[in-house]
Amino acid sequence: MSDVRGRPAQEGLKIRHYVMNLIYSHPGESVMLPTSHELAEKFGVARSTVTLVLKALTEEGFIAGKRGVGTFTCYNGFIFPCGRRVPLIGLLYGDGKYFFHEYYSWSLLTCAGRSLTLNHNSVRFLTLVGMTDDELFEELCGQYLDGLVWFHAKESRLPLIRRLEEAGIRVVTYGYGELPAESGIDTFCFNWFAAGEDIGRMLVAEGRKRLFFAVENEATRPRLAGIRNACRQAGKEMEIHVFREDIPRVLDPVEQEIAAGIIPDAFYVHGDYFPGVREILARHRIDTENDCRLIAERHTADGDAFRGIRMDVPFEQFGEAVATRMKWRLERASAVPVREIIPVPVRKV
Repeated sequence: MSDVRGRPAQEGLKIRHYVMNLIYSHPGESVMLPTSHELAEKFGVARSTVTLVLKALTEEGFIAGKRGVGTFTCYNGFIFPCGRRVPLIGLLYGDGKYFFHEYYSWSLLTCAGRSLTLNHNSVRFLTLVGMTDDELFEELCGQYLDGLVWFHAKESRLPLIRRLEEAGIRVVTYGYGELPAESGIDTFCFNWFAAGEDIGRMLVAEGRKRLFFAVENEATRPRLAGIRNACRQAGKEMEIHVFREDIPRVLDPVEQEIAAGIIPDAFYVHGDYFPGVREILARHRIDTENDCRLIAERHTADGDAFRGIRMDVPFEQFGEAVATRMKWRLERASAVPVREIIPVPVRKV
């Protein structure tokens, strides 16, 4: 066990999770808790921390003391309206330390969470503090999960994922390809390479010659590769200007090139960069209705006002696929792992 002394909030949360798991695991029952001294010893915390946590749980109605007997859990019927325990699934994004989430990640999380609950699971969004595999393993096991949907788990975390599976936590992952195909882990991803090919074919058909691509990062590289591959297959040369995300003031080079007279006739815009690009193009009076074909994800485009090539990311389909797979994994622990690549529709609007 990692040393967590000196972090009262985290220590208290461990005790709270322990008590809530007793309630969760014994619906309709009243379970006696260990004494304050035993809880302090069990979790390696101060008695004062135990006292504070138990006091809060008592005030919230989750536990109650019986004089001369001990402290017992109180069954809260709202936890299980059906009267029985259902699987508890955790949602973990990256290493669990994101400061905020933007639309894309929230869409993944919410669609997965919604579909999981429709499949009669309880769902928890996880925030973690550990750094090493051992610390994360301890934290995740302390969440009392039956399953885990891990978004963007790095290849370096494969040993941890396998430890979690051995501990009885079924893991399903989502990513851009962080886990290799031969990893033997259930993985879902969107087919961004094929979406890029569709975009490339549309640009070739329209006779577009110069593409600005903003921005290049881990998520967009498969799209860029798909565009290039479509051009190559069509035997057409396209001048592609790639703007990287790993520089300060990412869109400054875009403005500089346009100001120098280098005008694109197609512009791929990733995510939340869309408003900034639109401002630059408007400032330089570049017609995005006809002269410059805009390409963007549906959630970043201007709704009915958008004219261009749009990628309609199938978040709902992803959520349903993940929930279906998690149900299968919970019922069949030894199921053969799958790697499902979900198509991304591309259309002109």
